[in-house]
Amino acid sequence: MAIYNKLKKLLFDADLSEAEVLIYIELLKKPAQTIFELVNRTGLKKSTVYNVSAKLKDLKIVEKNKDGLKALSLKSLVSELSTKKRKLSKTAYKLKQIAPFLHEPRESIQEFETFYTPNQIAEVYLFMAEIPYDTNLDFGDFENFINAIGPVDLAFKFRELRSKHASHHALCTTFGPQLAQFCNKEDLQSFKNRFDINKQFDFTNKWIIFSDNSDYVLFNDVSDPEFPCSILIKSKAVADIQRLQFENFSKYIWNK
Repeated sequence: MAIYNKLKKLLFDADLSEAEVLIYIELLKKPAQTIFELVNRTGLKKSTVYNVSAKLKDLKIVEKNKDGLKALSLKSLVSELSTKKRKLSKTAYKLKQIAPFLHEPRESIQEFETFYTPNQIAEVYLFMAEIPYDTNLDFGDFENFINAIGPVDLAFKFRELRSKHASHHALCTTFGPQLAQFCNKEDLQSFKNRFDINKQFDFTNKWIIFSDNSDYVLFNDVSDPEFPCSILIKSKAVADIQRLQFENFSKYIWNK
């Protein structure tokens, strides 16, 4: 039947083996009272039928009861494929985040850590406020970064910790209600803050934190608000690149 031919192709696409597909479709057509019946109907070795039947039972698309073996609906397989897709999607996302740093000389990177939950990101974000430096530098999309990891109180905490030992200069590619809370004249003076806004730079959902004389850099990506990512690197080579980029962006703004 055409439907079985279509099913066979889809099951192959779902990474089932030829034997698994054969046995599932055979049981879908007609239950088998014993393993030996399946051996005779499929022509497969007894050991293969035993192993495949066990695998299909684990997938919950075949069950064994008092009447023998029978095929179940594919709901369980569909659910597993959906879960696998989500996991693979997250894995692909993580690989995408670290890929740009793989070309850096291994000896140039002293520390490399990744963070994937809002709580972890909040902790490393505050860590960046306390490491020794004279001026905190950051640029990109502060608005969406804070919206993703929230609450905005974290940014106030960062400012409080940082202001105890350093000044601050940010180049922001977006402006909204979150950032506006930091831009009043009194706070700019009290906390030694400076914000330059330029929406022409394309750093949507990216927020990079570093400084003038520390080798720590925190790369934040909130392209997927439900799955934010932060990468903490300690590397003079990487930090120097960020400082040079920041200087060039600053000159572009000043010379406009």
